[in-house]
Amino acid sequence: MTKTRRLSLVAAAAALFVTAACTSEAPKNDAKNSAEIQDVAPGGEITIAATSPITDWNPISANGDTTGQRQQQWPLYPHPFLTNPDTTVVVNEALLEKAEVVEADPMTVEYVLQDGVQWSDGTPISVDDFVYTQAVQDPSKCSECLAAFTEGYSDISSIEASDDGKTITMVYAEPFSEWRALFNYILPAHIADGYGDLATSFNEGFSKNVPEFSGGPYIIKDYTDGISMTMVPNPKWYGEGPNLETVTTRYITGQGEQLTALQNGEVQLVYSTPTVDTMDQAKQLQNMTIQTGSTLTYYHLGMKTTGDVMSDDALRTAIATALDLGDMRDRTIGQFASDVPQMKSSVYVPGQKIAGEEAYQDNMSDLGIGGGDVDGAIKILEEAGYKITNEQLIQPDGTPLRDLSFLTLGTDVLRMELAQIAQQQLLPLGITITIDAADGARYSPALREGDFDIMATGTALDLGPLSMQQWYGTDAPRSFGYSNEDADRLFKAAGEELEPKAQIELMNELDRVLLGDGVVLPLFGTPMMAVYPNTYGNIFINPSKYGTTMNIEQWGLLVEPGA
Repeated sequence: MTKTRRLSLVAAAAALFVTAACTSEAPKNDAKNSAEIQDVAPGGEITIAATSPITDWNPISANGDTTGQRQQQWPLYPHPFLTNPDTTVVVNEALLEKAEVVEADPMTVEYVLQDGVQWSDGTPISVDDFVYTQAVQDPSKCSECLAAFTEGYSDISSIEASDDGKTITMVYAEPFSEWRALFNYILPAHIADGYGDLATSFNEGFSKNVPEFSGGPYIIKDYTDGISMTMVPNPKWYGEGPNLETVTTRYITGQGEQLTALQNGEVQLVYSTPTVDTMDQAKQLQNMTIQTGSTLTYYHLGMKTTGDVMSDDALRTAIATALDLGDMRDRTIGQFASDVPQMKSSVYVPGQKIAGEEAYQDNMSDLGIGGGDVDGAIKILEEAGYKITNEQLIQPDGTPLRDLSFLTLGTDVLRMELAQIAQQQLLPLGITITIDAADGARYSPALREGDFDIMATGTALDLGPLSMQQWYGTDAPRSFGYSNEDADRLFKAAGEELEPKAQIELMNELDRVLLGDGVVLPLFGTPMMAVYPNTYGNIFINPSKYGTTMNIEQWGLLVEPGA
């Protein structure tokens, strides 16, 4: 078996849809329908269009763990596990021979490193890197480290290596069901030593400095802030490939402008959430492959549950009752991705299965929310002492309700459309919405700080209970103030439950708690679109939160261009 994994791409899971088409003057034989690995030649280059430049160079920090930054930095780090386009999670055989639970009580996990795995400066990838990466995400060891999430890492009681250093053994104080989701980016301990103590190295060293190291297939050659990033093959890469000699990321804010740049040959890959306009624009391009696919990340609205007005359960319930989430879907992705259904769960996407068990349930309909029931919403408000006067909602104390702030990402057309629809849907309640279209640098901090009343964002569900806990657990790293004892209890139980069916039951119970509080209002799975010239192969829609660069070492120019 080769050291790099082979993608085994059987029929896509029921939760996903994958389609592909070639646009050209003559019909093309498109192998992407099965996403099979194609023969590519060494050499060549590619330029990827990206919406936002990197503002934090630490991909596991609270500010660095965003979609664009994760995808751009994926080629620079070692990763124990990989997600295939069919959603299966597999060991990264470039890095590890195997990784498995070898003992249940206490839960013990073994990672066996491949021979010769190393950083770009020749330093071996070792237990020291696992120890450091665990410590900076464990509040008991570094309370000042601004990690994206700490769950699981804080459960690890010991990390030791065998005499030859190949086998790394971790013992957990408590069972942790999502252990495969940990160490998704392994940081180099020897580089951290040059930055200072744990907090300084994590919050400043890795966050502020453009990496001059790599533990993945590519290394950064040049970065011009706000303009572009250029990567070349890592000379110490231990896996197969990479094929392309240069990978450049160019920062182009607008999705329409990205496709225009593709048409002009300025970039060769646009990977983004499509809209009606961008899909139509892509279909007009000649000699291009267009892929679309659903992902494990989903769009949703959320409400702050603390503060001067949003702490009122009645107001939040009325808003959730009046919003028509199905209409939002129909007016947005329903125009170009009709196969992606409306979600009525915040913890699983429709059709999702866990270890063969059906996981998704409709937990929203019974609560009477998300259906556009304006009359029902007005009744809830009136019973709580509100009234509508001159198209203005008056609070029980007789004062007008202030305008509510709706935080969204200004560069994301779909999120902007959702904000505008919500603005329209809440007018009959006498509620005025002010849209706060934040840029990429301000958006994530504003979310975590709770600088909003209502917001639109996305959550990746490929981390199981961790996906939700990092947002909605009391004092969680990304928490914006929400706290519920029942939710915390269920987070803990689901995170420790190793039996899939029991975990599914716990997660659906948690879903009903979160939906009932209005802290999350699910919309639909996030569709993605990849557009690139027919001359390239092995570029796929990846359903994970880490995006299309997950198999970047396999990208290349087809041996038979256009096949």
